[in-house]
Amino acid sequence: MKFDAIIVAGGRGSRLGGRDKPLLAHGGSTLLEHALRASSTANRIAVVGPTELNPVISDYAAGASAGQILTLTREYPAFAGPAAAVAAGLRSLGDGTDGDIPVPVERAPLTLILAADLLDPGPVVEGIVAHAGEQAAAGSVQPTPETEGIEAEGLGDADFGRAWVPVDTDGRLQPLSCVVETEALLQAVESATSHGQGLANSSMMRLLAKVQIVRVSLDGVNYTDVDTWEDADRAGISRPPDHDRGR
Repeated sequence: MKFDAIIVAGGRGSRLGGRDKPLLAHGGSTLLEHALRASSTANRIAVVGPTELNPVISDYAAGASAGQILTLTREYPAFAGPAAAVAAGLRSLGDGTDGDIPVPVERAPLTLILAADLLDPGPVVEGIVAHAGEQAAAGSVQPTPETEGIEAEGLGDADFGRAWVPVDTDGRLQPLSCVVETEALLQAVESATSHGQGLANSSMMRLLAKVQIVRVSLDGVNYTDVDTWEDADRAGISRPPDHDRGR
């Protein structure tokens, strides 16, 4: 089943001294390159992050599949958190122009949401996209509401559809590696913003609070990400020359 992708790549990197995590190199490629390649079968990809990511996106685009559309956008305000970033990416996926004239865009039925700081996103994306695509096409899954104790006061009782969210070996949901029915995601963003709550500094689980969560266990995948220099050391990511290891 066709899908679009939102790559969340705009965090502060405060525990990395302000470094752009997606530009850290692992296995000969930046983390953003790994995320883009993992999403290579998407119809459209929206990367949400700073303009410093443009060279990586341009290099990827040069070898991307014919017809794949890539955009770079930013959440507002900057560093407003993952939910705001997803909303910005979703808007960008819906933008289309013919010259200077806006034109309608046909969205894919599913949307992948992926963090740009995973060490090995390929197997995660392959597994969750396949699982979601099969169940969405069959329409046979009976999802279970899952909000992790997060309440959605004022949002009503509407069921906005389904999200397929991986769960790691410790039982923790990984909402920044998930697939959501696009219409459900549009409704979730619209509901959150129309009720005056906004999405700044909101979590992904808050955004998905009225979406039915299908928990998916994927075998043999690695959800390890990079938040600190200690994480980078364990992953074999070199520290920049100007970073003092003793700090």
